[in-house]
Amino acid sequence: MNTVQHVLDIDPRLESEMLTLIALMKQNKPAIHDIVIGCSRHDAHIHEAYQFKTLWEAYGGPFGDGGQVLAVVGWNERAKSFNKYIRRINRHNPDAFVALGATEGFEQVMRRLHRLTDIKAHRTYVMSTLASQSMISSGGMFIFEGMRGITPFGHDFVVEGGMLQVNGHRRAEVQINRLI
Repeated sequence: MNTVQHVLDIDPRLESEMLTLIALMKQNKPAIHDIVIGCSRHDAHIHEAYQFKTLWEAYGGPFGDGGQVLAVVGWNERAKSFNKYIRRINRHNPDAFVALGATEGFEQVMRRLHRLTDIKAHRTYVMSTLASQSMISSGGMFIFEGMRGITPFGHDFVVEGGMLQVNGHRRAEVQINRLI
């Protein structure tokens, strides 16, 4: 068990998915250093957001020596207005936006980010819980175009032409020195 698992009690499967997403993000050009993390406002999703924050600060960034998390924004998926969440995400002008949690509410966040900010889908990375073709179809192809993420099976995907396009191979495992 590594230090991060010990401190945060991270499920090894979830940690692997998060590290795979970090590896995908490290392939981005220009390099990603500063991120904002967003999630639905449930205790489990907020806990996962802070787990991702810890991993990004340890292994993220362009050189794998740690990136910066500018904010963690939790949204109420049944909110009448998502504008305050959009302001919180946009105020930091992150290199990328990382989202996790339930599809409910995320579609509204993406719709408003697309319409009101420079944070478009091509700067958005998501965990497997948001790899949903039905959400992409209902939100409109342009809202999610270019969004990248990880499937529940560890494959990476990108949204192209309104369709979730899954790569047929797993990304290389992230080699991290584990402390025993």
